[in-house]
Amino acid sequence: MVGDAEARDAVRQLMKRFEFTAAEGAAMAYVLAKRSSQEYARLLEATEVALKTVIQPISDADQVSSEVYAALDDPHADWSKVVVAMLNRGPIESTGEQAIKRFKFVQSLEERFDAEMKDRNKNDDGEEPGIGKRG
Repeated sequence: MVGDAEARDAVRQLMKRFEFTAAEGAAMAYVLAKRSSQEYARLLEATEVALKTVIQPISDADQVSSEVYAALDDPHADWSKVVVAMLNRGPIESTGEQAIKRFKFVQSLEERFDAEMKDRNKNDDGEEPGIGKRG
């Protein structure tokens, strides 16, 4: 079992990562909104599509995250040990076949994103798609 100090350190590491990611995202949003509010609005819509069609399916397929959630759901599991293992994992290792399968999966998600954006942009103004399209 992971000790209290190790569990606290794992949570501290997660908090730092979350704070950094949130600050980075907020800074990017600020810069985009400051430069062009119309472009920012278009990018926000594209972000919503990307979350639904690309990011969430990748997240759902992430085995490590699934293991963490399973440990958190199990009252008898040592969840802190699983979180520490997640934080300390090394590089992703896979066979050529696994890499090809992952590439094809991501490629199919990108195609879904492109199709969704094309559909949304055509519905908006009857023109061809483009995230950064200028009028």
